[in-house]
Amino acid sequence: MNPLETRFLAAVQESHRRMLERGVRSTHRIRALHGWVMNELGATLRSDYELHGQSDDADSKEKSVDGWYYPKKVDVSVIRGEKVVGVVSVKFVNSNYKQNANNYFEQQMGETANLRRKNIVFGHIFCLTDPIPYYNKQGEATRFDNIRDADIAKYYKLSTDHMHAHAPDIQALVVLGLDVEERRITKICAREDLPHVSDEHWKMLERMDINRFFTKFVGAVSSKYDMVRDD
Repeated sequence: MNPLETRFLAAVQESHRRMLERGVRSTHRIRALHGWVMNELGATLRSDYELHGQSDDADSKEKSVDGWYYPKKVDVSVIRGEKVVGVVSVKFVNSNYKQNANNYFEQQMGETANLRRKNIVFGHIFCLTDPIPYYNKQGEATRFDNIRDADIAKYYKLSTDHMHAHAPDIQALVVLGLDVEERRITKICAREDLPHVSDEHWKMLERMDINRFFTKFVGAVSSKYDMVRDD
């Protein structure tokens, strides 16, 4: 792994650890990932950009952004010249994915269109585990499923729609290895870790890796600022 991937994996592992300790709805698990995104952007963007979002810093908080249709609190916002020029949405699905897969997808498209219609660069980071645990109401894992083409096919199609408002400008889709017995994230999955994913869909995952995400997002935000700073 390169240094960025190493930092990303550490952030995901910490988020997962906090989820196990504090529950899925805990803001502490969110802070681990959102704080990591802000650190990565802060190390790359010039100092005159402002970053807002939840992190482990006491004063950090999400910002409400005026979208095209409605105001929306966003995970990480990038501001320069008093304008919101970029937003990063982060989703880390730890369990019961197939039960909610369409809801996740539809919510993402709605949020994306709402912000892209305001001329804001929208980046989305979506993380899944392999295998994916399914829990009953008592919190017991009843089964584990592997990632297959059908689980990510819609994102394959969405990745070709980036010129449309409902699709993110830049998207990362990362599958993470889960050690079932130890209940911990172990790695970013490589080709050999996903035998149920076709070569076609694996190539999609390679094009939507976390390294490309930050390179493209920073470039798009910088270009967007040059376009809107005189508005």
